[in-house]
Amino acid sequence: MIPIRLFIWGLWSSTDSQDENPALLSCMRTQCEVMKTIIFHEHTTSFSPSNRYVSLFLKTFIDKIERTRDYNLDDELVEFYVGLAASTNTSGPAHGMCFKTYALDEEQYTRVVLREEQAMISQGTTGLVTWEAGLRLADFFAEHPDIIRGKRVLELGAGCGLAGFVCATMGATSVVSTDYSDAVLKLLESNRQTSKHTFCCILLSRLKHVLIVNISMLDPEISGKVQIAKLDWDDLAECRTLSKPIDVIIGADITYDPTIVPVLVAAIKEMVVSSQQVVYITATIRNIETFDLFLQLVDETGVLGRSVMDLTQTMMTALCHPNPSADMRL
Repeated sequence: MIPIRLFIWGLWSSTDSQDENPALLSCMRTQCEVMKTIIFHEHTTSFSPSNRYVSLFLKTFIDKIERTRDYNLDDELVEFYVGLAASTNTSGPAHGMCFKTYALDEEQYTRVVLREEQAMISQGTTGLVTWEAGLRLADFFAEHPDIIRGKRVLELGAGCGLAGFVCATMGATSVVSTDYSDAVLKLLESNRQTSKHTFCCILLSRLKHVLIVNISMLDPEISGKVQIAKLDWDDLAECRTLSKPIDVIIGADITYDPTIVPVLVAAIKEMVVSSQQVVYITATIRNIETFDLFLQLVDETGVLGRSVMDLTQTMMTALCHPNPSADMRL
């Protein structure tokens, strides 16, 4: 879900700039279309974002309408918002499961839908939510699908599985998404089942009005490409077994803990058995010493080569998600 404060309201613009069109935002037809094609659409009701998100979305929408001259509010919009706001806490920390829809292109023809936890830590793990590094890794493959098209992919510390599902969607032959936490593995399997449903969206612009027409279809092939497996990085024999048929190994935000970095590097060394294999890991730099330790241990293996790309200022152009400030490396 795009943070409300960063939602691109300028999509309702009738000009080439991203300036909002107040008249279009406030017209009754737009309000009705927002309710019909977003709030009450089959996709939203089947894979609903959190009540907190919907409430904040509608609050911002209504606030913008009320800043226009001689505005009128749609009765259905007001009634739905008032009822939702009365039962939703939007001030405290968010928690609980909800669905998040990730669009891989601006037209939203290609989507990945995942069930995630809103809290950063839940059930004793951080793996039930997609972190910034996971977004960047997924965006990287969506922008460069040739890297994984026709390849066999192994995902380490998959969490909710965004990067792996994006690889499957963009043409990977197979994806093995691994994690160690039982809670995470259960969520991964749930998301694998959810991925059977892909939704296409056609955006039609007519004069100054925006109509959104969504068409849903069943696509069992994506879920068929993805396997879920438990992997303990300490189990080098299992690491070797899983990696034998693998072309590309990926991981996001798995280098943050200095106590597990040596174990991770040892596992990767065991997995990379051919010069044709490639490993892609994204990391948010929270502690530069920990990241430097990771690079040092990679160098000390004597067999793993590496290069580092700074993604801090890179705008994510594939995933429809703003680019927050974060010190990011690939």
